[in-house]
Amino acid sequence: MIKVIDDNNELEKIIPDLESMPLMAIDTETTGLDPYKSKVLLFQIGDLEKQFIIDCRKVSIEPLRKILESDKPKVLQNAKFDYKMVKHSFKIDIENMVDTMLIEQVLMAGKAGGHFGLDDLVEKYLDVRIDKSERVTFINHSGDFTERQLEYAQNDLIYTLRVLENQLNLLVKENLQETAKLECMAVNAFADIEYNGMLLDKDKWSEILQEEVIKRKEAGKLLDNIFKPLSGDDLFGVVNINYDSDEQLKDALNRIGIAVSDTSKATISHIDHKISQAIFDYREHQKVVSAYGKGFLEHIHSETGRIHPTFRQLGASSGRTSCADPNLQNIKVDSRFRGCFIAPPGRKLAIADYSGCELRIIAELSDDTVFLETFRTGGDLHSIVASSIFKKNVSKTENPELRQKAKTINFGLAYGMGSQGLAASLEISEKEAEELLENYFKSYPKVKKYLEESASIAIKQGYSATIGGRRRYYEIKDKNDQKEVASIVRQAKNAPIQGTNADMTKLALIWIRNKIKERNIDAKLVNTVHDEIVIECAAGIADEAAEIMRDCMVKAGEYYLHKLPVEVEYAISDSWQK
Repeated sequence: MIKVIDDNNELEKIIPDLESMPLMAIDTETTGLDPYKSKVLLFQIGDLEKQFIIDCRKVSIEPLRKILESDKPKVLQNAKFDYKMVKHSFKIDIENMVDTMLIEQVLMAGKAGGHFGLDDLVEKYLDVRIDKSERVTFINHSGDFTERQLEYAQNDLIYTLRVLENQLNLLVKENLQETAKLECMAVNAFADIEYNGMLLDKDKWSEILQEEVIKRKEAGKLLDNIFKPLSGDDLFGVVNINYDSDEQLKDALNRIGIAVSDTSKATISHIDHKISQAIFDYREHQKVVSAYGKGFLEHIHSETGRIHPTFRQLGASSGRTSCADPNLQNIKVDSRFRGCFIAPPGRKLAIADYSGCELRIIAELSDDTVFLETFRTGGDLHSIVASSIFKKNVSKTENPELRQKAKTINFGLAYGMGSQGLAASLEISEKEAEELLENYFKSYPKVKKYLEESASIAIKQGYSATIGGRRRYYEIKDKNDQKEVASIVRQAKNAPIQGTNADMTKLALIWIRNKIKERNIDAKLVNTVHDEIVIECAAGIADEAAEIMRDCMVKAGEYYLHKLPVEVEYAISDSWQK
């Protein structure tokens, strides 16, 4: 029979055993998934030899604080969840966590068939099928625990440790130890961001949203007037076209004499300007209403009044983070909606981001003389590039439209954009786009050489790597399939750039969190969007918090980039706006 610790004396007795363990596993069983509303029922801790199960309804794990907050490595599966539950229930931050789920994602980045639940990993590495259905029996549980529940809780520790043993061998084989370490060290920062959340001015948000609803309606009326001839059979002349339906819109365009094969941006941009603009305006407002409407506001937490999104540290195979429920990374920098995220009275938001981060990474990787010199001297790369490819004087005030085109190309290259994508972005013909890219690469042959070699190496060895060694794998089924190869080429050009950007930002998050704890100041991480980081802090220490962010971000950038300076721009504000 498995013994459950349910009084303080028993808990104190296991501390020497735990202190002697060089490595231990941790897990929790909870009444639900929300740290603000759910409770920790069981707290499991131990190694392969000894496992201890603590009934948290009867005893607090406070005596374990020193161990849990120490640098001793603790192994967890989906560490972020347990960290938040323990943080809220016991005000303890578990430090130095090793997450088997994240390690698996590092090992499988880009590979097909990646499954990351504990049951998946146990079956993969231990060839054992386990039943995770027992987990639901803990929801709203009361009374004694069954032997089956306790055995389930105990096995989660053992399985997690045994999975890690197998993963470590693969990390060494693939030379991915540093990447796995980075991801595991960053768990606390992402967990804190989710737990802390951001405060939203609901009334201001609703007001802006209503304006967008009106603009969408106006855009719809403009489209109705365009397609009015199609309402012939309708007694009241009403146009019954769903502009959100690609099929209905395509049919409507064909019926007024505009033959299109699809309604993509690239296709629509080449039809009559008045009509294309009307479609784009409608789509823009519809997109805003759909993304930021009632569903978004439902994410305001009833207990905290804040938005607590879910971050996936490895949301993309490149290593870039994604966000959901809701997606705060989808709110544009110049959007009025950002101003609705506010600091509470007496507090401020410190907002910092890397300046031209991905272009600096291209400069570092390509060793292009002009790119490097421009960043070293603080020049305007977009203007310099535009002047070179258009053979005209270009600045932010002189021929600014050419600077914008060069900017689109510069950033597009970081995402593996080709002539077709450039044509759609600039609303020009594909032939014109091809000529622009040709002129660009004539001016910057080292950039072209790097991008081509990056793609070639990835296809040859089956993966591309960031400066820090993170790998993004590719599984090529048919090297003669031009479409498949072209897709991999685009990804291979982008992955080292985007992945290095992600590595820098994650390292910065780790160092910022550590520095805040070290100085014991009233500041906390509340958001990150790719290479941007947001802190909420007491108004009186806003300058200090912003300086911590800037210094840590520059230091993290310099860890990866050695040929050029790293610049970070920051601001202190009452809302999420610079």
